[in-house]
Amino acid sequence: MTDQNEIVDESLELDDAAFSMEEDESSGFRYGAVIGIVLAAILVGFMIFDGMEAQTYFYTVDEAVAQGDDLIGQTVRIKGTVEPGTIVGEDGELGRTFRVTEKGKSIKVTYNKAMPDTFDEDMEVVVQGKVDDDMVVVADEVLVKCPSRYEGAPPTAMPKSGEQAAL
Repeated sequence: MTDQNEIVDESLELDDAAFSMEEDESSGFRYGAVIGIVLAAILVGFMIFDGMEAQTYFYTVDEAVAQGDDLIGQTVRIKGTVEPGTIVGEDGELGRTFRVTEKGKSIKVTYNKAMPDTFDEDMEVVVQGKVDDDMVVVADEVLVKCPSRYEGAPPTAMPKSGEQAAL
């Protein structure tokens, strides 16, 4: 009878051990799930916050000037025309300063990278950068609208059916 009692006791101990292992595994799973949810929430929060920080507002020159000191420290895109006689710096060198104008208003721009090849006075540009305390746009990008000579000719009429285009 003792052998049977010992076998039953050992069987109960094995069942208790298996039960405690199941508890450990399920509680470990719960902790892992909680940690995963917390990390996902932090990631989503960071993405939302970072997205708000990266907003870039688009203005024409007159709109930007009207904003005044509200633009200081902001990253903006400003569209206008390069004011004649305001370009300071040599072709082929880094570091240019110029003014962008529109509707009688202008704003100063500094740019320390290579200028686009088509950059010149009276060209329509979009500058992107931060506005400093002196209301100067410290640009990190200057985009130049291509002049009309690069635009294609207007489309010609399609030949009527049965006609072949002359080669």
